[in-house]
Amino acid sequence: MLYIETENKEAAFHFAVEEYIVQNYPWGEAVMMIWQTGKCAMLGSNQIAEAEIDMSFAAQQGMQIARRSSGGGTIYTDPGTLLYTVIMPCEKGQYPLETAKEKVAAPVVSALNELGVPALMRGRNDIFVDEKKISGFAQYVRRDRVCTHGSLLYDTDLEILARALRPDEEKIRSKAVRSVRSQVANIKEYMARPYSTPEFKELLKKALFCGRQIQKYALAGDELAEIDQIFQKKYGNPSWNFGNSPKFSFHNSKRFAGGKVEVYLDIDKGAVASCFIRGDFLGVSPIGELEEIFENKLFQFQVFSAALENISLRPYLGSITKDEFLSCIFT
Repeated sequence: MLYIETENKEAAFHFAVEEYIVQNYPWGEAVMMIWQTGKCAMLGSNQIAEAEIDMSFAAQQGMQIARRSSGGGTIYTDPGTLLYTVIMPCEKGQYPLETAKEKVAAPVVSALNELGVPALMRGRNDIFVDEKKISGFAQYVRRDRVCTHGSLLYDTDLEILARALRPDEEKIRSKAVRSVRSQVANIKEYMARPYSTPEFKELLKKALFCGRQIQKYALAGDELAEIDQIFQKKYGNPSWNFGNSPKFSFHNSKRFAGGKVEVYLDIDKGAVASCFIRGDFLGVSPIGELEEIFENKLFQFQVFSAALENISLRPYLGSITKDEFLSCIFT
């Protein structure tokens, strides 16, 4: 098995590395990575960011938003989380999920057991301890290769996780698949000693690599150049993370001292297809002029905020402020 490890802390970068390996795969053996991120919310391939993530809170936290090529639900990771990737050939007739359970998840469970953590596989793609989820994995198949990647909650900030992945379900109307939330726990709680995340990472590697022939592999300059092209074109591109979303409708209302505001949005490919603003606020100019400002704009807090940078809302919304108006949409 080849083992690749980088210092990069961007999820999108590692998704680009995965795709590069899947596309090229010059080796006849499995490739593994263990990696980390900063604060990050990772979407499954068929999910809507705004339906899964508290986007305003994510922006306040400086959180990365990344979209995988695999399915499954949205997860939160941070420097206290370890992530793993295994890429291997997928022969015709094999069922990738069963292959992943046998060749990827089972060794992870075994390694955790060796470290004293009573982990076990449960359901389609989860690892639990004491009825609490500590890990999940997802996968995709391309060119007869299967990429399986998963997360391990070791010392993750579970308060931020709960807050980041707690959107208001009544605001979003869509046929997109919603995440199933489970009660979660940190692996650190079950360790005999309170190892730091770097210490646990080394212990995990030792347990995983025991009895295996492991060859470390460093990505070269030309490989990194191709990975950067994938990153720029896809995983690091907002159009992939947000424009790849299914169509959905958004509606929310809030009452402020200056009156009630109701916002109705239709979102297509991550951008506003139509916008309607209603309420009993004391505006004096046609509200349609304000609605037009948001049409064809990406449905993102930063984009909406920038669109209002040099706009006075008083003619349209009376005494309702920019921050109040944006809070009606993004909190």
